[in-house]
Amino acid sequence: MTITIGSGATRRELSDQDAIKLTSGKDFWSSESVAGIPAIRMSDGPHGLRYQAQASDHLGINEAVPATAFPTASASASSWDLSLLVKMGAAIGEEARSMNVDVVLGPGVNIKRNPLGGRNFEFFSEDPLLTGALATAWINGLQSQGVGASLKHFAGNSQETDRLRSNSLIDATALHELYLEAFRLAVTHSQPETVMIAYNLLNGTYMSDHEYLLNTVLRGQWGYKGAVITDWGALNDKIASLNAGTDLEMPSSGHLFDKLALVALKTGKLDRFRLTRAVANITTIADRNRPVFTGDRDALLKSHVALAQQIEENSAVLMKNDGILPLQPGRKLAVIGTLADQTRIQGAGSSHITTPQSISILAGLKAANRAYTYAPGYTLNGSAEPKLVKAAVEAAQEADDVIVVLGLPATAEAEGTDRTTMALPADQVALLHAVAQANANVVVLLVAGSVVTTDWAKDAKAVLNLFLGGEAVGAAAQRLLFGTVSPSGKLAETYPLRYEDVPSSALYGKDPLSVPYAESLYVGYRYYDKANQDVAFPFGFGLSYTSFAITNIHLSATHFASNDRTLTVSIDVKNTGPVRGAEVVQAYVSVADQNQLVAKQTLAAFHKVWLDSGEQQTITLTLPARAFSRWDESHQQFTLAGGAWQVNVGTSSRHQIAQLPLTVDAPAFRVEAPSWYQKPVGLPSVEAFTALSGLTPAPAFSPKPGDFTRLSVPRDLAKYSKVARLVASVVIANMQKNDGTPKDSPEGQFLATIVWDTPLVRLAQQSGGSLKLWMVDALVKLANHGKKTPRS
Repeated sequence: MTITIGSGATRRELSDQDAIKLTSGKDFWSSESVAGIPAIRMSDGPHGLRYQAQASDHLGINEAVPATAFPTASASASSWDLSLLVKMGAAIGEEARSMNVDVVLGPGVNIKRNPLGGRNFEFFSEDPLLTGALATAWINGLQSQGVGASLKHFAGNSQETDRLRSNSLIDATALHELYLEAFRLAVTHSQPETVMIAYNLLNGTYMSDHEYLLNTVLRGQWGYKGAVITDWGALNDKIASLNAGTDLEMPSSGHLFDKLALVALKTGKLDRFRLTRAVANITTIADRNRPVFTGDRDALLKSHVALAQQIEENSAVLMKNDGILPLQPGRKLAVIGTLADQTRIQGAGSSHITTPQSISILAGLKAANRAYTYAPGYTLNGSAEPKLVKAAVEAAQEADDVIVVLGLPATAEAEGTDRTTMALPADQVALLHAVAQANANVVVLLVAGSVVTTDWAKDAKAVLNLFLGGEAVGAAAQRLLFGTVSPSGKLAETYPLRYEDVPSSALYGKDPLSVPYAESLYVGYRYYDKANQDVAFPFGFGLSYTSFAITNIHLSATHFASNDRTLTVSIDVKNTGPVRGAEVVQAYVSVADQNQLVAKQTLAAFHKVWLDSGEQQTITLTLPARAFSRWDESHQQFTLAGGAWQVNVGTSSRHQIAQLPLTVDAPAFRVEAPSWYQKPVGLPSVEAFTALSGLTPAPAFSPKPGDFTRLSVPRDLAKYSKVARLVASVVIANMQKNDGTPKDSPEGQFLATIVWDTPLVRLAQQSGGSLKLWMVDALVKLANHGKKTPRS
């Protein structure tokens, strides 16, 4: 039999075998080309293209073609500037076409549930509205260049530890109002060419097989028209995935499951209509007429340096300033910290970019002819070095002003592993304290893609957070430090006082296989505000070198009815300070009935406005009906929640200038919940979560002989099988050798961790056919010592 797609001149008929073949990748980065359907060429690249022309890997180990390294998402999110995200996406799109790349794998819109998430630097925010708006802008910019986006990782992907096997347990309200909302905004406002499913299970079902999320929600409720692809190696069951809504398995598994799928198609287990859907979706992307790049690629990269610098200048957040910034020329300056010289510009993993240049903080100062003395102060391996500290203190004593560069080492922020602490390295904190005692005029530059504790900030007169600022971070830092441009970034996530204050801290990472999202909606400021919990720096916060007056705040109406689509807020913003600067005006909405599962307030709209000294503008914020709606699980839709509401306007979640009352004219709707969710104090219990959601985490489980399946990982099998241990060790050694990675290096250890913790069948899927299913089954049988193998 055949599969027919298209009509007229675009009509194609594929044999059943070719149709199934098309739904699996050809190699690491390309889809198959059959029946005249071109291959789709893909590449990593949420903050810069990572195209590998030679040996390919998904971990960022092998070298890629040089490309612009823009600030990572945790930085660019803090710009709150949609126009810059459009430009960033367009620039990445241009570079993609210069390498004939059709689809770029990004952006990442997973909500930052916990500060220890190893990949948090790649994600935008703890808030779904901000995340969704930024992602929409990035996608629209990318796709304006004829390059498809791959919105990822759908959904409930909040950890790196055991990410290929973890089961995210999320109640319906949190799922739809928090974890899916950024995806919905990006899908409905930009229609990315592809959506990438995550590795994890969600409420017991692998995402590749998730009929409800892929067909009911994504395609049904949101009207998604593009293709669904797997993350690299995230396919669980070929037949179930096609039936559930997954279109394309990546990378190539050597067509490991094609024969099974063909048999299933003939028997009716694989739905022919759904296979046709997958083939049609893949073909639509493959057939798309894309622009041909004819320019000079080197010139293109040079032209994007200024944009990377501009984004970083707009993203850096001034978290503290006791009057020392901007620095005054002519004063003796000491710069302390190895990260000033070896400035991190990005995280590790599949988003790692090979850059034609990287401007360190020292290089940025030198290029601007800023005189300074330099002392490294610490090493990046965390070991205390008294001689380095002594030299740094002496440099500080001789200076008028001191810049101390603190941050996380590269090993702390990487794909495939989560952080173990929210603290900065102890040797860096000790160094700062010693330097501050020698010279009180200390400015800290923070270089970290993730949230850290900031109790050390008391030793600094100013703290400027650079995040992971891309290849031009040093040039941007110099301009910010000396006031050439005023800082305008606002925090896209809350900085808590202590890790113990994080609502998921008691459970995160404790049992990575069965993960109750016990805090439900209460992530980030949604928790801290509801629980009246003090924080170090609130969501939306950021200082400036100028000041602003926000006045004449008015709602367009005091009632909102079911037939209304939007509500607007008009606001006058005036720059009352001495220099040009930008303010981000933020509107939050709050329902009066707080004795239910509901955040105290949620971000509903925002606008960044640049003003010259003395300039005033009237801005308008538009609040959609969705801002006053709640998820109704029984009817599978959002519904207006009638009653008393309030619109809060300010410049952070904790600094509000006006509270405007509003009545929503609709039937009352509330989400009943156990007492902790009505008035959260301290941390949630698993028992309260089960009462809320009906979901019960599985008990911690250590597999023994008789328990092993194809989904078991080498780390577990190796405890009982010398052969499994040997095979894994050989695979790791070969990968390290092929990648030119020393086994004791961070990259070598990263590769080893990935292999030890990847299910056997996933290793086979990514082996290019070298690891056969019969070999996997043999390893399982050996580890089970002949005992009956449970079903996978």
